[in-house]
Amino acid sequence: MNTMRLFVLASASLLVLAACGGGGDHAAIVDACMAENGADQKTCDCMADTAEKELSGPLFSKLAKAAREGGEGANDVMAELSGDDQAEFVAFAMKAAMTCSPS
Repeated sequence: MNTMRLFVLASASLLVLAACGGGGDHAAIVDACMAENGADQKTCDCMADTAEKELSGPLFSKLAKAAREGGEGANDVMAELSGDDQAEFVAFAMKAAMTCSPS
């Protein structure tokens, strides 16, 4: 997958989670998920749990930062990710989409 397509996919996935949130990193991701998508608590907890398990500590923290900042701040965080981080993020997003989608 070329870098631009990877970036677009990762950015889109991040925007799914990005919005203002409070509390710890996990809570920020859950809050953003619920606020941006209108998703239920169970789905958003699953997404945050998957992020915590699948992402490295620093990348999980960056995701939480993006969730807190939302909008352009989230885009700025994504733009700063290395290619390896983008690939790791996309892998997480795909796994979360498959395992956390409501049935």
